[in-house]
Amino acid sequence: MPLAKAQVGEQLWIAGYESKDGVNRLVGMGLAPGMKIQILQNLAGNMVVGVGDTRIAIDGGMAKRILISDQPFDYLVEVQEVNDMQSQKTTLKDLQVHQQGKVARFEQMDDATKKAYKKKLLAMGLTPGTEFTVTHVAPLGDPVEILVRGFKLSLRKDEAAALIVEALSQEAG
Repeated sequence: MPLAKAQVGEQLWIAGYESKDGVNRLVGMGLAPGMKIQILQNLAGNMVVGVGDTRIAIDGGMAKRILISDQPFDYLVEVQEVNDMQSQKTTLKDLQVHQQGKVARFEQMDDATKKAYKKKLLAMGLTPGTEFTVTHVAPLGDPVEILVRGFKLSLRKDEAAALIVEALSQEAG
């Protein structure tokens, strides 16, 4: 359901986007898939939402392109995880330099520190379906640098192991 149809007072989760237009800007503002939001105002289709202690204004056109769910994002990912259990698990740390990949899902995370890190990865744009290229791997495998959404991001080996990916191809390089 698009955000534009949400009612004031509802607590919802961002499930994705109808189109890729403006996605980088939304993720940069903290409106990444999986983030919990509360609808604070709906003024003629223009929305004001709360993300934690932050208030964000969204115009009506953009609100129509943001998809929301009344279920936590983890619930949506768990459905995909059940479907993917038969497939071999490849993590970001398994990829080589110049290899392209796509974020499939996150490793199951039980403790609060790892869950907080998962939210940071989502906020940095590493959402399921996002494609990236491995640009550098340090000699001992820590850190791994990737090019994602036009910027370079370095992840520690343990952090890279939390990302389940799908290998796409080997770039000429």
